[in-house]
Amino acid sequence: MISPRSKRMQWTIICFVLAIASYKSEAFATSFTPSFTRGGATIGPAFGAANSDAAASVNFSKNEANDVNGQAKDDDIDNVMEATFVAETNLPSDLGDFRLRAYRTAQGSNPFAGNEPCVIYSADKPPFGEDGKLKESVPVRVHDQCLTSEVFGSNRCDCKEQLRMALEYVKENGGAVIYLQQEGRGIGLANKIAAYALQDGGMDTVDANLHLGFPEDNRQYGVIASILKDMKINSIQLMTNNPLKVDRLTSLGISVEKTVPVVVQRANEHNIRYLETKKERMNHSGLSDMLSRDLDPLVSNDQNGLMAPKKVLEHGETAAANAVQVSLGMDGVTASNDGYCFGRKSVEDAIAAVARGDMVCVVDDMDRENEGDLIMASDLCTPEMMAKIIRYSSGVICCAMEGDRMDELQLPPMVVNNEDPKETAFAVSVDAVKEQGITTGISARDRAVTVQLLANAKATPGDFSRPGHIFPLRAKAGGVLERDGHTEATVDISRMAGLSPCGVLCEIVSEENPTEMARLPELVRFCETHDMVLTSIVDMQQYRRDTEQ
Repeated sequence: MISPRSKRMQWTIICFVLAIASYKSEAFATSFTPSFTRGGATIGPAFGAANSDAAASVNFSKNEANDVNGQAKDDDIDNVMEATFVAETNLPSDLGDFRLRAYRTAQGSNPFAGNEPCVIYSADKPPFGEDGKLKESVPVRVHDQCLTSEVFGSNRCDCKEQLRMALEYVKENGGAVIYLQQEGRGIGLANKIAAYALQDGGMDTVDANLHLGFPEDNRQYGVIASILKDMKINSIQLMTNNPLKVDRLTSLGISVEKTVPVVVQRANEHNIRYLETKKERMNHSGLSDMLSRDLDPLVSNDQNGLMAPKKVLEHGETAAANAVQVSLGMDGVTASNDGYCFGRKSVEDAIAAVARGDMVCVVDDMDRENEGDLIMASDLCTPEMMAKIIRYSSGVICCAMEGDRMDELQLPPMVVNNEDPKETAFAVSVDAVKEQGITTGISARDRAVTVQLLANAKATPGDFSRPGHIFPLRAKAGGVLERDGHTEATVDISRMAGLSPCGVLCEIVSEENPTEMARLPELVRFCETHDMVLTSIVDMQQYRRDTEQ
């Protein structure tokens, strides 16, 4: 009788054997194609379609993919990759006796994906076509490597459970698991860990990939057709919940007769958000009932592998900050070759947000202040929005304005000789007069009244008392193209939003280190947490150059 602990150890060894293929091995030369015996039949060159005149051809032509959510887009179409059979061996396990079949391919265009896929099938139910006939309707799971779950025992996803479910299905019904070296949906192990750190800071799995500069799914499936051809499999039942995977394989000319769901029984506290994201943003099917059930309590790490130390989870924010710095390769904003940093869309999104009355975060150059300001249009600044700005900022609320309008309102410079190293043009501070309904001028309500009045074209010099609690700033006439400051960015974005060229701005204070200002890595997480658009002065400069020519 094999003890439960021994079974679990065997299961871990299986996962380790699969994951160890992540590292290139020269144990077999590519040209070495030995023959093995399985129930009297030879496995090797004789079973490779490339070496058999009787092997039928698989159609590798690409079908046009649909550009809709959950379905393959043009950029997702895979290039066909030829796989060379290397070797096959026995794989005894607590689930039964399997065979493990290794292939090797040329290195594809994704440097984070391995080039040694393998196939696992039940020793007593081989999925191969025989006697010159292709096999139809073979259950196949295309499974992507998850070292963190399948070897290290992480509970952050459902990969190890899905792999086990697929192997159990193959043992009972026949078929195969095609195991690909595509950690983290094709972004590699180190980047996957960086993505996990971002998720510790509040992002979901999709946004984490995007913030690291990857597509939400970076996997490639071009090798599948070649493996199926080698095994003489003509059509498959695909074990998946992912409609995108169906479309990707279909686009390679693979006949997918139907899908077989691979849904875990229950989510746990560590993977619930990941599974919700699979359903809501990646359109995985069949997850609703599972997500409605009580969470798996995970009372014993014997059942689920190693548990992450609590202190690691508690320091997710710090890890996320490092992940952004390392993976994005920057501590601040710098322009790329096209002149943008976050991209043209970030400016367009910011303009739309300001027009709606939302605030945005605008970051300046890393060689300047390297800070992020909360910015919104003065016209639309409510007491609630002002309170939010005060809560997360230094509290020194400024109002950027055009110079001509400041002259009309008789708002002179704060000092005659401006010694500010960035030449920020402070004017005399103001409050709205009491006739406007304010009291002391310091409350969020009173300051909202004052900034709205500064944006009002009908306001007169007599509507303001001096000094006060709002600090007007004089913007350069040429905006961000003349001076790369937050003052000019505020006026420019308010104008581009179709509102008065007058806006509220204040610097964001670090929540992690309240004695300092927030820098880019923390600002990325701040905007994600508060559903706020993030753009930069660099992006605004390039946007104006592009749109004002």
